[in-house]
Amino acid sequence: MLLPTKYENLNYNALILGAHTIRYIKKGVNNIEDLFQKLKENHNIDLDLFFDVITFLWLADIIIYKNYSITLNKK
Repeated sequence: MLLPTKYENLNYNALILGAHTIRYIKKGVNNIEDLFQKLKENHNIDLDLFFDVITFLWLADIIIYKNYSITLNKK
């Protein structure tokens, strides 16, 4: 679920992790595997949560995924 509740750990919320993901993309981490490893190392997330975050950012038209590379949408 994307909306935080008072019982949820905000460190594992897709909105918060999405902000971290955007920050890493702006720093130049564009490969999807490198991005996952960076988030796993710094925020201790699993692959399912990573896919949820990437899907959320893609559906919100914030990122563009092409050939295992993620870039920010310039719109």
